[in-house]
Amino acid sequence: MYIPSKNNSIVGSPSWIQTLDGLKRQTGHELNCMRIGIVQAFYPEDLTVDVLIANKKTLNLNKDGTQNVQDFPVVRAKVVYCNPFETFPINPGDECVMLFADREIESWFINGEVNAEGYPRMHAITDCTALFGIRSLPKMISILTTCLHLFYGNSDIQIADSSITLNAPNIYINGTLTINDVPYMNHVHSNGNQGNNTGGVIQ
Repeated sequence: MYIPSKNNSIVGSPSWIQTLDGLKRQTGHELNCMRIGIVQAFYPEDLTVDVLIANKKTLNLNKDGTQNVQDFPVVRAKVVYCNPFETFPINPGDECVMLFADREIESWFINGEVNAEGYPRMHAITDCTALFGIRSLPKMISILTTCLHLFYGNSDIQIADSSITLNAPNIYINGTLTINDVPYMNHVHSNGNQGNNTGGVIQ
């Protein structure tokens, strides 16, 4: 007589529902549709970017129960310039939406127009386009109760009810700067010196 125990328990075959659920989960993990990416390098000669997917890949669990993760490989994506707030050149650290095409787009990208499918790929890492203009919270435009706060790189502008604050390594003004209806060239600083357009602090 067979007596089952924890050491020799019989594992039954999975049902067809469990098999389908497993296949759906596996397909979902392997399918690429849309990801958020962080630019690593920009190549203006062919309008492509090296992009790092903003999620890490989970490999398995460590012995202590924590996740064993690593970065995805860097993706070479085609740039789609469609947002007026993003200006070239694109810089490392800029954020984008990564779209993975249903079918290969290499034929279109190289030749333009309508082409026969050159490869049977679907939702492949290779067929990725990067759309710029999306921002994470640390880099987005914040509309606060006290001011409008715009971030970009190392610069930011705060537009409040009675003042405007510019923070940037360099500020360039093309044209005439007018203060209280007086051109800055004729503006007298609080120290008595006449203003000029060679730089410095406006007082």
